[in-house]
Amino acid sequence: MARKTQTLQIAQDATVERITVAAVSKIGVLVPPWAILGLVTVVAAISHAKWGQPPAVTWATMAATLSTVVMTGLTWAVSHQRGLLGRVHSTLTALFGGLWFTIATITGIGTQITLGMLFFGGGTLAVAWNIRAVIRQTPSLDGGSVDPLAFVFDKAKDSFGLSGAKVRTTEVDDYKVKGKMALPAGEKTADDAIKNTAYIESGLKFPPGSVNVARDEDDASQAHVTISDPRIMKRPLPWPGPYRPGGSIAEALRPGMYQDMSEVLHPFTGHQLQIMGMTGSGKSIGGAWNYLAEIISRVDTAVFGIDISKDDQTLGPVRPGLHRFETSKPGAVDLIRTMHGEIPQRTKWLSEHGFQKWTKGCGLLYWFLWIEEYSKLYEALGEADQTKVEEIVKEIRSAGGSVVISLQRADYTQVPTLIRSQMAKMCFGLADDDDAKFGTSDRQRKAGVAPEQWENHQPGMAYLDAPGIRATHYAMPLRTFAWGKTDNEANANMRAHAAAFPAAAKNADEFTARLADPSGSAARRSPAIAMPASADPEGTLVGAQDDAVDELDTVRRPVDTVDDGAGERDERFAEVLAQAAELVITAQHASTTMLQRKLRLPHTDCLRVMEVLERRGVIGPQNASEATGRPVLVPADAEAARAVVDQLRDDGDAVSQHVRTDDPSPDLTAGPDDPITDPGPEDLLETPPEQQEGPKMSPEAARRLVHDWLRHRAATGRLTFTAGDPEFQKVRDRSGMKRSWSYKVLGQLVDDGVLRRDKTGGANTTFTIIDLAPLDGPDLSQAA
Repeated sequence: MARKTQTLQIAQDATVERITVAAVSKIGVLVPPWAILGLVTVVAAISHAKWGQPPAVTWATMAATLSTVVMTGLTWAVSHQRGLLGRVHSTLTALFGGLWFTIATITGIGTQITLGMLFFGGGTLAVAWNIRAVIRQTPSLDGGSVDPLAFVFDKAKDSFGLSGAKVRTTEVDDYKVKGKMALPAGEKTADDAIKNTAYIESGLKFPPGSVNVARDEDDASQAHVTISDPRIMKRPLPWPGPYRPGGSIAEALRPGMYQDMSEVLHPFTGHQLQIMGMTGSGKSIGGAWNYLAEIISRVDTAVFGIDISKDDQTLGPVRPGLHRFETSKPGAVDLIRTMHGEIPQRTKWLSEHGFQKWTKGCGLLYWFLWIEEYSKLYEALGEADQTKVEEIVKEIRSAGGSVVISLQRADYTQVPTLIRSQMAKMCFGLADDDDAKFGTSDRQRKAGVAPEQWENHQPGMAYLDAPGIRATHYAMPLRTFAWGKTDNEANANMRAHAAAFPAAAKNADEFTARLADPSGSAARRSPAIAMPASADPEGTLVGAQDDAVDELDTVRRPVDTVDDGAGERDERFAEVLAQAAELVITAQHASTTMLQRKLRLPHTDCLRVMEVLERRGVIGPQNASEATGRPVLVPADAEAARAVVDQLRDDGDAVSQHVRTDDPSPDLTAGPDDPITDPGPEDLLETPPEQQEGPKMSPEAARRLVHDWLRHRAATGRLTFTAGDPEFQKVRDRSGMKRSWSYKVLGQLVDDGVLRRDKTGGANTTFTIIDLAPLDGPDLSQAA
């Protein structure tokens, strides 16, 4: 070959080294044919001297002839595993040797014809065996006649515990050597070879990461072996341009190259993808940009992006190719709710037009919902919107779409199990091996992948396991493409590519058009409330919508434990209980450590919360065999969880409240011998008429009452209030609704951008009015 392959050179270098070290011993392979020739000559001379004269010569001739036939047949039979040439060669050698021995027994070795047969015939056979031995034992440096992979494997296989296995080369190119491994049937399986990959590399003296072993899907005693040079992954790979520009999303995407320099071809329809990697691993550029560059270049796709964490930093350069991109929480919520509502309409349309699922040419654009820094978005959403995200993940495939989530650590506190279990895995560099179990698939971990061991996290390197990925490559490292030598160059290249494939140039179907048009939510994103300057003396609201969005927070914030009186304290604790119950039910894990970390509660409060949750049947008692957690008794079902959480929010902890309740009449005492008297009519426990609740309003009317109250407060300049505000309590009492309902309404108003939650702490939770415009638009709370 004109140019030596890097991977073949690895095998060749090892082979040449062994040949050099054992040069003297190699001469020994030339001796046996000549030694056998000499031995046959000596034995023939003895046979002639003993039985070469009549009448014994007759019997000796018959015996020698019979021995020749038996030896020739046996040689043919036992050499069946050899190639045809080897089998014929060994059989003819046995036949010639037997015939010459018979003739020499009769005539003696000194006769002219017998000696000539020995010199020419025997010498030719010995030289032929020498040639075969030299060629078989010496690998060809051009990869031609001898299998170098088989040679070095056979020499070292006992050292890594695969004795009895054989390897043969099936493919050689400039970057890899591929082979097939045959393991002893019934003794070893492909999994044994996969587990020993590191030992194979050590035994063959190859660089770490050179050997990749994968199962043969048709034979458990066979395995695929690929030898490649891992050092090639340390060099950036320039982006070569889109793989199938103008094609369909039904064709594979190409986000990078594998270590053996074959293309990463990922058919990306009908499943979801999780992209995980620590800061600096390249998951945003390597993962997001390379996939999105391929996706937007296809004619039948629409991408909807969300990133409330880094704004335009990651997806901004791709914006022209996106049908919609939201960087604020209200915009993200609106996108999620609108998509959730459109999915059933899309599935109905597909069914009416005879499609069981999205198909190329069906008339609908294939949707991608791309969420960067997913964990921050999910934490920021209210319970109802979190449920919508989960339902989107479950249902979007039937409607023709996929969800991609990107984050740093996909543990159960960041991603619900329901979502994580449905995701294909793309994993970039990680901090430690504990993270790998959340970013890689089961079969990748069994294959021994270790993204945490990459030097400096090797930006751009990743593992990919998804439907359509070849069985030989799910555990092979890949490298995504680089978009430029500097950030400015990379951004310019991506902007130019996105401008070449604008979303506006695609023929959007009716569902995509509605989802891509955020005009319905424009009012919710309009700046500030129109009010007199006196209502906002410091001008903090004017033009401050973006700042307000950044300050939007979730209910899981530090809980204020200041004791402001029994009533407010009990209401605050009821909210803590509700938050804790929601957390443990969603995570299906309960421990004081988790409550401290997620709710930022003191340890003593965590113990009290755990006690109450156990008493209320949310969690079980401590199991001695599980020191770190308690069993969760409520299933992770949205309706069941909501019912438990609402009940805790309404009732709180009756036992704790009773213990803390002050004596209402400390001056009223009685002794053990005092008679018990019947209470008079005036002592009956009755609720005064002025304190009795009025007729319960409908939820719609109650919401309108809250909205009117907010307008009144804004008009008077009182923009901040607490959940325990006396005025708000009067509004709740007048509506006839429970405490849990009021918290839901406030949370919904936060989601809609009307309020900003400044501080969390039960009844002390502080809200600020930031935008009344959504109150005049469509009532999305009913849809939620």
